Amino acid sequence: MALCIAGCDDASEPGARTLAPPEEESPASSRITWLGPDSHITPAQWLASRAKKSVLPRHDARVETVRKELVEAARQFGEEPRMIANRAVQLEEMLAERGIDESATDLIEALMPLGSTAGPREGFGTVVQHYFNLRKQGVDKRAAIERLELGRGHVPGSTPRHE
Repeated sequence: MALCIAGCDDASEPGARTLAPPEEESPASSRITWLGPDSHITPAQWLASRAKKSVLPRHDARVETVRKELVEAARQFGEEPRMIANRAVQLEEMLAERGIDESATDLIEALMPLGSTAGPREGFGTVVQHYFNLRKQGVDKRAAIERLELGRGHVPGSTPRHE
């Protein structure tokens, strides 16, 4: 599963995709494993609901906070919010399998600055894969982020340069 993160696209994971019916019909929306392009739940609502472990309405303040973060991450990485959300949930689950508890929303927030560093633009999936590999090797969260920043011409703790 770890190797497919960087290379997956919407069509390549038909079995892993779980589509949500409209929110009023689906108390299980917070347990969706892959958000498809035709899902009736927004990426922000999905992530916020997963974090809360219950379905939140689309206009909940927590959903709006996640929406703003996803929009910024999408801008930084040049990808759609839905794909950022899917990759973050995959990473959350892969880390959980290794006993590492990091939520998808926390991961997006932590990795978002890496999308704006100087040099060739890498997609969120590539950054997720590098982060997972470091965490799998026993590198802690802060050190993994610092290593990724250094690998992209960043000085840890500095403000990322925008393209």
